[in-house]
Amino acid sequence: MAEYGDRGGTGAPPCSVRPELDSKPEPDPERWPGLEPVTELEPVPAAVAGLLATARGCLEVDVCWLSRLIGGTQVIEACSGDAASFGVRPGSTVRYGDRRHSRGHTGHRPAPAGQTGPSTGTGTTVAEGQVSGRLGAGSYLGVPVVLADGRPYGMLCCLSHDRALTARGRQARSLILLAGVLAESLSCQRPDLEARRGRFRQLIDNGGPRMTFQPVFELPSMDCMGAEALARFPPDFGGPERCFAEAAELGLDLALEVSAIRVALRALPRLAPEFGLGINASPTTVVSGEIAKVIADVPAERLVLEITEHDRIDDYPAMDRALDVLRREGVRVAVDDVGRGSAGLRHLVHLRPDFIKMDRCLTQHIDVDPARRALATALVSFARETDGLVLAEGVETAAELDVLIGAGVHQAQGHYLAPPGPLPLPPNADQTPPVAKASPSGPVRGS
Repeated sequence: MAEYGDRGGTGAPPCSVRPELDSKPEPDPERWPGLEPVTELEPVPAAVAGLLATARGCLEVDVCWLSRLIGGTQVIEACSGDAASFGVRPGSTVRYGDRRHSRGHTGHRPAPAGQTGPSTGTGTTVAEGQVSGRLGAGSYLGVPVVLADGRPYGMLCCLSHDRALTARGRQARSLILLAGVLAESLSCQRPDLEARRGRFRQLIDNGGPRMTFQPVFELPSMDCMGAEALARFPPDFGGPERCFAEAAELGLDLALEVSAIRVALRALPRLAPEFGLGINASPTTVVSGEIAKVIADVPAERLVLEITEHDRIDDYPAMDRALDVLRREGVRVAVDDVGRGSAGLRHLVHLRPDFIKMDRCLTQHIDVDPARRALATALVSFARETDGLVLAEGVETAAELDVLIGAGVHQAQGHYLAPPGPLPLPPNADQTPPVAKASPSGPVRGS
């Protein structure tokens, strides 16, 4: 990180939000105040987004952004936090301020614009200036991000509505260190980044991944209730989990997921009207609002939106708002892979899903493991209290199915019942598969 400090004076211009104290009308929500939009940017890799969230958390600020120097203009590439309250978003631009302050910039009210600030002791000096009133910021702090070859990349900036950020001490040093980590990450990723992104862009532009469909059965009746749409990729891309993870690293997870959902929805007319269709989405895609646009012209009451349990949710209130929009259209919500990830019961408590999908790690060997049976029974009890249903994934044997029925699990899917395949659903999808026996259970609620 010390080396970064030595490279700090490579000409990266300061990020300066000029004071705008004149009276102006409220901004049009379609146009962001004080900052001007530019053409669409490529999303940043997931590692960069994670570092922005780390910077925001370390400094306890409202928003942290990374801007990129493009043609003499600082363009905001990515934001973490409540960017909307400042009227900024990726693609907005920030005008340069006083070029004398070429190594960093910080400010808070009521410091006079252009006053030279102290040295941080790391080779990066800072300057103090007044923050734009139109951004509603009480203070801000910014340092340059310089790539390993010495080229200026842009600025790492933090803003707060009411917290005082200073050029002295921990805050400035922490931001400088994080800017160095960002620079190293960007330097390492740039050589093959465009080629990898281009490969995924081509896949998305060509219509996205193809879909295969795995039937879902009600227990104990064994009636087929619908199917889950599962994405499949060309052989040179690898498996679905790997592909979606790589897309997230490249900042293309939203585009890839939306393209996959579009492909899945095209199957609805080929399913019987009483059948539902499960589609998968990450919390990021749900909060983006894109799903509401994609499902505008389909019978949303036939959709089950499956949210992966092990994906992190940073803002549950925002997630709730996004899900409320979809639920009002008739979409039902499932928490997928329960028992696999690190989120534990938080998703279940906060999201109150219509379906709880037991991961295969709980389903497999449930016939010989009392602990797995106890967990399945607990999930059924939770679902009963919250008016939900439990769906077991990965059923591979008759013995597993028998125990699941005995535990009161409501629905199931797996290779033993029916493997994933193309539409139409196989002829036996609405018939009882050959099972050992069906233990009695309580009333089964409809799905």
